[in-house]
Amino acid sequence: MRANSCITESTEGVTIQLDPSLAGSSSSLSAAYINSVLPGLLDHYGLDLQSVLEEAGVDPRVLETPDALVPLLDVMRLFMVVLQHTRDRGLGFEMGRRVKARSYQVLGYVVLSSGTLREAIHRLLRFEKLAGNLGHTEMEQPDSGLVRLKWFCPISGAPAVHVREAAVTGWVAFARQLSERQHHPVRVCFTHAAPPDTARYEEFFQCPVCFEADFDGVELDSSLLDIPLDSADPVLNLLMEREAVTLLSDYDSSTNLVNAVRSQIYQLLVEGEPTVEVVAERMGLAARTLRGRLRRQGVGFQELVDGLRRSLAEIYLEDPRLSLTDIALLLGFSEQSSFTRAFRRWRGESPAAFRRR
Repeated sequence: MRANSCITESTEGVTIQLDPSLAGSSSSLSAAYINSVLPGLLDHYGLDLQSVLEEAGVDPRVLETPDALVPLLDVMRLFMVVLQHTRDRGLGFEMGRRVKARSYQVLGYVVLSSGTLREAIHRLLRFEKLAGNLGHTEMEQPDSGLVRLKWFCPISGAPAVHVREAAVTGWVAFARQLSERQHHPVRVCFTHAAPPDTARYEEFFQCPVCFEADFDGVELDSSLLDIPLDSADPVLNLLMEREAVTLLSDYDSSTNLVNAVRSQIYQLLVEGEPTVEVVAERMGLAARTLRGRLRRQGVGFQELVDGLRRSLAEIYLEDPRLSLTDIALLLGFSEQSSFTRAFRRWRGESPAAFRRR
């Protein structure tokens, strides 16, 4: 049995949807990105960080390691809590405009130290998943005078609007840090409908902003590609290139290992209690090898199982169609009482009480 429909909640016109299948994705976002944009974002809205983390059920420890990659499910739960409190249709835009070079860690600095915008874009395309395996970028030239950067979002539904706006707005915010000369896009495009307030978009981008467009991304004057960047640094450039190549080669076996394991656990939960032996076999590894690699990432296998179960339990409890027995089975528990005991340990209350609240 698998819940395959989105859980939907509406708050004064803002639709909040989280699909449990997000837990089966190995997509992620770097803790560095979250740490760089979240404080300013919460200050903007007058929200408290610890309260938001607690309400989202996100362990603060996941944000303490800058090079960690936070699972897509936890990222979405975190920002959906902010959306519930703010009801701001432009939440993704507000996230993106707060992006800094450090938001992207190694990717940010390898782009920042590039000699030209052309080099910076090619490095974005080559190394972008180092900042989180969340969507991908393609570049095309529809004519000799125009360059188009298109971003492809890995999720659908209402949350995708905020993810797309955060990604594309982040590009522009970051690009402005590459040069003191302010060069603006020819236009910025989003595939979703326009929000009620478009003035802040036009003020920030300083160019036409098209909604319900054919793609998500930006168009640039191709003459900008070969202009030298003020932030160019040949020495840093070489160092960051080497670091990025190393991280990319180790991406699946190290950098994004935890999220790959979580994805396997999700797929196995409905069959019962997942074991490290079965997950390792599915990943083509020996169980001892997988345990060792997880240990070097500072996490244990059972800790991943419990964390994923907790996240999923809170999402499933939002769906009135699912009984507590259904949820227990979806989470791989043999009986409802085992699920209830585990949930009390996680949240300090029974799943029934959590659901009523």
